[in-house]
Amino acid sequence: MNVTVLKKIAKSDYWQVIYNRAKEIGTLKLFNNDSDLSGIQVFFLYLLQMYNILYQDLAEKRDYISEEVIEDDIRTEAYLLLRKELRDKKRKKNNKREVDTSGNANSVIFR
Repeated sequence: MNVTVLKKIAKSDYWQVIYNRAKEIGTLKLFNNDSDLSGIQVFFLYLLQMYNILYQDLAEKRDYISEEVIEDDIRTEAYLLLRKELRDKKRKKNNKREVDTSGNANSVIFR
């Protein structure tokens, strides 16, 4: 199957709703087979998750994301790389803030 077709299907409203409900309910089946997924099925699940993240970021009005980004494969990849980089920076910054004076009743850990 063509990657472009899979992407179009994965970002459709129908499949995004099905994917979200399957995550919430847990018993909703996306495929007839429960295990031993094919390569195409695994890739389709990856695309569903990727577009779910993008649409969630768009709904939350995050910086650097728009419908135009989602519609352009190169811009989508660039956004996802930037998103990961920003999350990693934030995680490192939060780890630096963590302070623990072991053994002292006044220890503080910022999270």
